[in-house]
Amino acid sequence: MSNLVNIEQSSKTDPPAGPSRRDLIKALAFAVAATGGVIEDVAAAQHVHAEATSSTKATGAYIAKEMSNAEFKTLERLAELIVPADDVSGSAREAGAAPFIDVLCSQNKQLAGIYHGGLAWLDAEMNRRFGKSFVNASASDQTAMLDLLVEAERAERSRADEVSGMKKALHKDFADYSLKPAHPLAAGAKFFDWVRKMTVDAFYTSPIGVKDLGYVGNSAYSKYEVPQESMEYAMKRSPFA
Repeated sequence: MSNLVNIEQSSKTDPPAGPSRRDLIKALAFAVAATGGVIEDVAAAQHVHAEATSSTKATGAYIAKEMSNAEFKTLERLAELIVPADDVSGSAREAGAAPFIDVLCSQNKQLAGIYHGGLAWLDAEMNRRFGKSFVNASASDQTAMLDLLVEAERAERSRADEVSGMKKALHKDFADYSLKPAHPLAAGAKFFDWVRKMTVDAFYTSPIGVKDLGYVGNSAYSKYEVPQESMEYAMKRSPFA
């Protein structure tokens, strides 16, 4: 009986358990889907990396939770191109950007749909232009495709600015009829924006990226914040920024 009393008393005095790693990852995945691919909770990102690392240790190699084998290989190659290795550190692929994205996609259907659809679009466009899927294309063709997407993104940004200006002008009722038609690669450019943002965020919240920034945090990386200027530098490092 005394043991039961002690258990009851302990349950009344112990603080409630905090959110689990899975809860934190799920919340971050929801936030990323809602904000267009932006990682705002840097501390929560550590749990995503930890989940990917623990999965790798358990099986000897990371096994994708959401992506197909072909999709995952494409993510790895994209990560390698978006943040390549340099004299200071390894690439975003080495930093685990692909597992990071896959773990988040596994926790949010909307985010998963964006990546499934976007990667399918990318392979279809690569096949149309070069006769091969993205991962099977040459490095020069892969780079050429991403350069085209960056150009399309800039064109769409200019178009959006024009529409915004028209809405403020006397002819605002015709703002939807932009003088500039949508870029033919607009859909792919939008997807690439997601991949680029999440790859850079995955890199600079990983141990490799943190070391690259010269950040000195606690040994477990349980919580830290990447300075805004560092994130801006990260985006500039990518040849597809």
